[in-house]
Amino acid sequence: MSQTRLADSAPEHKSGQKKRDLLLLAVLLAAAALLFAGREFFAGRPAVMVSVSVDGTEIMTLDLNRNDDIVIESGNGQTNHLIIEDGKAFLTEASCPDKLCVRQGAISETGQSIVCLPNRVIVTIVGTK
Repeated sequence: MSQTRLADSAPEHKSGQKKRDLLLLAVLLAAAALLFAGREFFAGRPAVMVSVSVDGTEIMTLDLNRNDDIVIESGNGQTNHLIIEDGKAFLTEASCPDKLCVRQGAISETGQSIVCLPNRVIVTIVGTK
């Protein structure tokens, strides 16, 4: 009699476990979908500020949505020419020998940077609306 009861309860245990497994799978898939949607939502927001640092110190913060023309002066008379235009920031001229910072092109998304190592200048897009 005790063997019959064990055999009868086994299928109930398996079906209950399958339901819990399916529920766990559904919760994990929903969480993954929410994370993906959240990432897309925040990544799609426009950046609003341009942070300019010289020698590791932020010297100015500019609005990315306002056109501007700035000459950044660093130590020893070194300069970088920053243009903010149509929601993009880029360097057009630099006194450094290699001009890699000028060739980096325009930046417009949060987290992007233009770096001029010889002049110790970093231009970074920060913040979102």
